[in-house]
Amino acid sequence: MYVQPVSDSKVTNEYGGDFRRLLPCPETVETPWGSAWMIIKPGTSLVPHDHDERETFIILKGRGEMTVNDETRVVSKGDVVYLPPFSQHSLVNTAETDDLELLSIWWDAAVSA
Repeated sequence: MYVQPVSDSKVTNEYGGDFRRLLPCPETVETPWGSAWMIIKPGTSLVPHDHDERETFIILKGRGEMTVNDETRVVSKGDVVYLPPFSQHSLVNTAETDDLELLSIWWDAAVSA
């Protein structure tokens, strides 16, 4: 069993949010996909970007506006967003006081930790 204690986690600022990479973890666990826990602070957003991986966002907490290419939709806790490769995407936390939290899972390209 592998457990990554939250107390040992490293949080970095990536794409405009607080980003905690979960798996793969080269020292202990290799996976064919990558994953991260992300927190977007109130009134801030992910920097619009694209990449060669397929990606899924699972909204764990909060509410925001997800933009993929030219389409924008409101998302909230429990929503799942699929992002095709090379789709331009960003996510705005529209709340005044609450964080927006999501789980990101990506696959099909070189997974980096």
